Amino acid sequence: MSLSNVLLVTFVAILVATGVLVILQRQSSAVAIPLLGGKATNKQPTYIICGPSNSGKTVLFHHLTQHRFVPTVLSQEPNSTTKFPLPSSGASVQEFKLVEFPGHNKLRSMLYDEIKQSPNIHGLIFCLDSTTDPKQLSESAKFLYNVLVLTERRPGGVDVLVACTKNESFSARQPKKIREVMENEIGVYRSLQSSNVSKNDGDNDGDDDDELDLGDAGAKFQFDQLEANVDFIGGSVLKGKTDQWECWIDERSVNF
Repeated sequence: MSLSNVLLVTFVAILVATGVLVILQRQSSAVAIPLLGGKATNKQPTYIICGPSNSGKTVLFHHLTQHRFVPTVLSQEPNSTTKFPLPSSGASVQEFKLVEFPGHNKLRSMLYDEIKQSPNIHGLIFCLDSTTDPKQLSESAKFLYNVLVLTERRPGGVDVLVACTKNESFSARQPKKIREVMENEIGVYRSLQSSNVSKNDGDNDGDDDDELDLGDAGAKFQFDQLEANVDFIGGSVLKGKTDQWECWIDERSVNF
């Protein structure tokens, strides 16, 4: 065989080997997680930002993607990017999807659909205004409960960061106190849901049973009962105090 033929065969072999490696790498990058119904429409590794209105979600999204403070107004549509590089420091960087959903109650179905149709969620950031009076946190607790009902159905759950925003304010509550209030409120709401399911037991088709699996039904609700980690961390985009939030995100981009 001539030298030119040998070189040609070698070149073709290299191309074939490279193609096989690329295919194997793409297959191994996605973690197979059972979906909650419907077809997977987002297979990219993903982070989700959600929470009640006026909790600082959009400000955090722009801080993470543009590295600057951007004043915002109430949003009616999700903000998203498919080119969110993580980890933020290091030689090996991967592009993630980062999507932020409006907090209005009528728009939450978009968030729930995203959770159901995304098999590769690395973490969910639930923004909560730390200046909110603890007596007014019941609606936020119901919102978080509904999110956890979806994320906890997956093997190992989905880690959740409750970002206690606006921590620079004099009236801000400490994350530990907010965690305690949210546990109590979720416990009350869980009991109410359990009571409603029992009353309608003869009419349901079994779907409501999933809601009773959130935590230990025989004990007072605590986040430690869940499969995934739920971390309450204070911070402030306005004052640039987001290091702990960003470290939380970074850790889950490499340890998943």
